[in-house]
Amino acid sequence: MSEGPSLEEVRQQALTLGWDDVGVTSPEIPEEDIASYQEWIEKGYHCQLSYMENELRLNPQRLLPGAKSAILFVTNYKQPKLPFHSDGRGLIASYARKRDYHHVHRSRIKRFIRWLEERTEQKEIALGFSDSKPILEKALFVKAGLGWFGKNTLLIHRQFGTFILLSGILTTLSFNLPKPISTRTPRCGVCTKCLDACPTRALISPYKLDASRCLAYHLIESKEPLPTAIAQANPGYAFGCDICQDVCPHNVRSPLSICSDFIPESTEEAYLTLEKVKTKSFNGTPLKRRGAEGLSWNLLSL
Repeated sequence: MSEGPSLEEVRQQALTLGWDDVGVTSPEIPEEDIASYQEWIEKGYHCQLSYMENELRLNPQRLLPGAKSAILFVTNYKQPKLPFHSDGRGLIASYARKRDYHHVHRSRIKRFIRWLEERTEQKEIALGFSDSKPILEKALFVKAGLGWFGKNTLLIHRQFGTFILLSGILTTLSFNLPKPISTRTPRCGVCTKCLDACPTRALISPYKLDASRCLAYHLIESKEPLPTAIAQANPGYAFGCDICQDVCPHNVRSPLSICSDFIPESTEEAYLTLEKVKTKSFNGTPLKRRGAEGLSWNLLSL
């Protein structure tokens, strides 16, 4: 058994595999984040997302017994802002215009864990996650100093803003962690651009989202057609929504992604039509989650 990797080795390996930033922290979820999550659930703001009720997400060590560290990865997916159209074309949210990020992350995570096992000469020392396991990821990312909570409830990264995807691994390895730079202090000041821009008023107050009002929820997660009020407020999205991100000042200077997994072949690939829904396979893309029937509902509501 060899000595574990240094934090710099972890960082370099993560960047080599394609991530844009990485941080390491202990796996315990801060009490204030647990309290905030429980209040959100109790008030029913998660709507029909019943999987969010799994309190396993409050204790990552139950997912990997003996876990001592969380290695956290940031992926920048920012794409150019595109206009809406009134000719039957619906805009696809920027994260969903090409490959499913779960597939991208799983491939990277497998390679990272393989490297970690070879580097330490140990097996079964890590468990990966990318929106697929019950973990309060954003709480850990803030704890690791990788960003802070925005009033739109998204993680704001100091370099990449909010157009980021989160993934990571839990591991039984220990690291000599420096004292973290606190990013818990709110950094949005008096800005309320995201709250003001939300067409459905889903951001009911700073740092509070009511999923039942969220356009992205209805265009992605819901198993039903859009409610009339939500459809009438939709400016032209066929899947997802970027509005509260597009107006965020922290995204003004953030760089576009250079990862080919998220860049569509052409601008037209960023739009969806009923004809595409009828003839195109969405396997391997985020759009498969809504399904052909759901995507048709979305487009017919425009």
